[in-house]
Amino acid sequence: MSGCVFYGPDGSDIHWVTGLFTGDDAPLHHVFPPSSFAHRRRVPDMIGPWRDPSLVAAPPDADFLLRGAREGLRFRSTGRVTVHKFAAGHRYLSYVRPRSDEQRALLKSLDRLGGDHVERLIEKSTERGRFMAMRYPDFDRYPAGFLFDANRWNKGLSRPPVSPLSGRTVIEQSDKPRALDWYALEWDKRAFRWSGPNPRPRILIPFSGGKVTVRIRVPSVPAAPSLDRISVFVEEQEVNRRIEQEESGASALVFSAELRPHGETVMTLATPAMFCPDDILGNGDRRLVGVPVGDVVIEPLQ
Repeated sequence: MSGCVFYGPDGSDIHWVTGLFTGDDAPLHHVFPPSSFAHRRRVPDMIGPWRDPSLVAAPPDADFLLRGAREGLRFRSTGRVTVHKFAAGHRYLSYVRPRSDEQRALLKSLDRLGGDHVERLIEKSTERGRFMAMRYPDFDRYPAGFLFDANRWNKGLSRPPVSPLSGRTVIEQSDKPRALDWYALEWDKRAFRWSGPNPRPRILIPFSGGKVTVRIRVPSVPAAPSLDRISVFVEEQEVNRRIEQEESGASALVFSAELRPHGETVMTLATPAMFCPDDILGNGDRRLVGVPVGDVVIEPLQ
């Protein structure tokens, strides 16, 4: 955004320039990622600097922008897309195993599709009512620091401590935030979570050790898919897995793996056949899901 002009066509003083938006009240209601805006140097002197994220309810960037909007500072749209934002908080464990291959692949796809592809996407989004669809929630519902802590769990900055695996261990599903890899906790005899909308959800194994057998239990809930097309990766290396039926009626993805000797191990499921439960059950559930996952059982190999 270097070289931005901070004056409107009528010579008016503009304090912020940011990405695509329409309407003077947009800064009060819509999310502007930090990578998409620039502001005058004097703005922090006028409204105060970014605040300690543990002391405010809104994320610090949103808090900063909202203070500017409420103080009446003037925002001007760039009128075009100037940056592509890949939010680390949307990808579970992004700070545990930092990678950029997915980002590079998407940017290459945009290059292949041509320079006007983004403009066509904006037109389609507007036609379908999805332009400016991301709005601020009611931050007053959250205690100070709650969203900051949740985002740390999403990225993997906060996670369970690693301990040596000493015997058969069952990792039960929890309600900790897991970005766009896993939906909220549900129950069917035992807790489980649907994967999605990410088709490659990650599973954190907070144990160190050697060779183990892993059982990823899949409950027999309505619309649970066949496991035939699901692949398993351990630290990005595909492993041979088999499907077993359990007495409870659940299925299980079973495979051998080697845990990292001094840290946590990250496993990934590849779920190419994503679907909406409503298409099968007619239950109004329009989430894009992959597979339901319950307990993960780990047992050392003798």
